Amino acid sequence: MRKRRVTPIGAAFVALVLLVLLFVVRGALHRPARVVLPQESSSSDASDAALDDSTVGRIAVRPDTVQSAIATLERPARYSRDITIERYYSGGSGVDHVSVSVDGAWMRVDAEKAGGSQSHTISNGEKIWVWYGGSKLWYESASAFTADEEQGIPTYENILHLEKQRIAAADYRLLDTVDCIFVETAVDDGGYVERYWVSVNDGLLCAAEKLQGEDVVYRMAGMTIDTTAPDADVFTLPDGTVLHGETDEP
Repeated sequence: MRKRRVTPIGAAFVALVLLVLLFVVRGALHRPARVVLPQESSSSDASDAALDDSTVGRIAVRPDTVQSAIATLERPARYSRDITIERYYSGGSGVDHVSVSVDGAWMRVDAEKAGGSQSHTISNGEKIWVWYGGSKLWYESASAFTADEEQGIPTYENILHLEKQRIAAADYRLLDTVDCIFVETAVDDGGYVERYWVSVNDGLLCAAEKLQGEDVVYRMAGMTIDTTAPDADVFTLPDGTVLHGETDEP
């Protein structure tokens, strides 16, 4: 029985098919997770009493009153939470995972970027200490960023400085089970619209989106918060130097 010989053209075709399959499998394995916001309900269609302004005596939220409502919110002095941030670009997106611990002026941020790199920062509003991955080496400098900038999230208090005509929509909404003040800005000169969901209970930004036209370019979510004091070793440098010790509960 004669053996069939594989021609050079046939061999090249088989190699091409295998190469295409390899890229398809690699793409599926490395496709980033998506940040999906929970379902929301607005105050106009939700029956939950938590959204009834009259039952709690709070400010009715509309585009012309939302700044007064936001001005009453206070962030907790101590908390920990995890945040997911998705940035969109031409042809795809990347998801960052951020863990935040706050104790008064002290804050630690541990971030894992979409590419897998890790960074760690501890700051106290005046100084910042930074190291990367599992390195024991760190450097210290004057703090040049706000707490929100270090986390990679927008600052919702910027709404207080907007002209009222720049606020396109505002109301109370339930985002999953979190009672929020929702704000949507009008389209700016760059064609961008920003959306904020701010927790009424703890004064933290629990979700945000930025759109250009119909396309989402940024999305973040941090729905769960722990308001107990962070562990005593959180504000410790990788060489064991303790920057901020355990604080008594108020």
